[in-house]
Amino acid sequence: MDRLRSLKYVCSDFITAVWYNTPPPSCARRLFDVPCLSCLARRSVCVAIAAFLLTYFLIMDILLFKRFAQIQLSQDSSVGREDEVYSPLTHFSVKGLLNDHPSQFIVVPSTEYVDSILGFSNRFITPDVISYSHLLCGFIAGKFLASNHLLDRRIGVMLYEFRTWLDSLDGTVYRAQAGLRLKYHSNHSSSGYFIDSIFDTFGGFFLCLGIFYYLKKRFGVGHGELQANGYKLHSNIPDAVVTLDNDRTTTESYSERYLLWKTFLFGLSLAVAGKCWDLAVDDFTNVYEYQFKKESSFSTMQTEYSHSHVTLVIFYLWRLCGGQSVLNYVLIAIFLDKTWQFLQYMPYVFLGASSLLYIATCIYLFQVSSALHL
Repeated sequence: MDRLRSLKYVCSDFITAVWYNTPPPSCARRLFDVPCLSCLARRSVCVAIAAFLLTYFLIMDILLFKRFAQIQLSQDSSVGREDEVYSPLTHFSVKGLLNDHPSQFIVVPSTEYVDSILGFSNRFITPDVISYSHLLCGFIAGKFLASNHLLDRRIGVMLYEFRTWLDSLDGTVYRAQAGLRLKYHSNHSSSGYFIDSIFDTFGGFFLCLGIFYYLKKRFGVGHGELQANGYKLHSNIPDAVVTLDNDRTTTESYSERYLLWKTFLFGLSLAVAGKCWDLAVDDFTNVYEYQFKKESSFSTMQTEYSHSHVTLVIFYLWRLCGGQSVLNYVLIAIFLDKTWQFLQYMPYVFLGASSLLYIATCIYLFQVSSALHL
């Protein structure tokens, strides 16, 4: 028992003291560094990419909801043919409609096309193998996100986005191997769903660890070291900001407990947003994808409710406030070197927004279910 406890402490010390406190290999930084581009040129490239993506998402949203107004969810959320080419404008489901924009219009289509070309689902590769791969990728990404070098953190963002892509690929391969191609529903009873959920949780944990250790490095000068250098700290609040002035140099310092609290709040907001999104998907699916035994007034009412303005507004808000969306927001903040500014207030916003939105969803679906006698 003592040996197991010692092994546990050794592993814990490796993850914290060695893995996250040491810098990542510099070869990755040299590979992605483009010295010929000025700071202004890099900023212009980022602005151009952002403008292109926003325009693309807007156009696809218009096409998506225009097509949605013409279909019935209970009939359209069907299995696709083996030779059918994927399109984000076919085989609608609640899960797809509530998905965030990058996943809906970039990640999922690319995984479908890659699987169609390379045939992962027709080979020995299983969804669980891909799940283990994105777990490892998330672990490595956390090390880069913990770096005090901005380019390393940007590499960490790209690695974490690749982890998200692999997370989507394992679902694509599972659906193809289970004979459910293009049918976007979560199978909660499968072991793969359980493994994927656990690994997603670990992925979020690695992200939070990376953020926490980056913040420790950014505000890493301890009070004892400061005092040893001749500074005097005066604060009756243990978690307060300490501002030090010496030769017109101002250094901000936060206690480790305060940084841990801020990171925990973000992790909590990510978990709550993700869980509320999952529950909302299940609740909407049970109401709008329920197939009545025959065409009836209830079936017509179901279609009318699913196309109502209230439903569309709630759908769209979930696209902006779901767990994956929160993940995208923090990765953007890290890429723009605004991690600390993001953590100041946004976790509170997402905690409140996802919780209130789920309460509103429950109230609305209770009324719809009563009207449909479900």
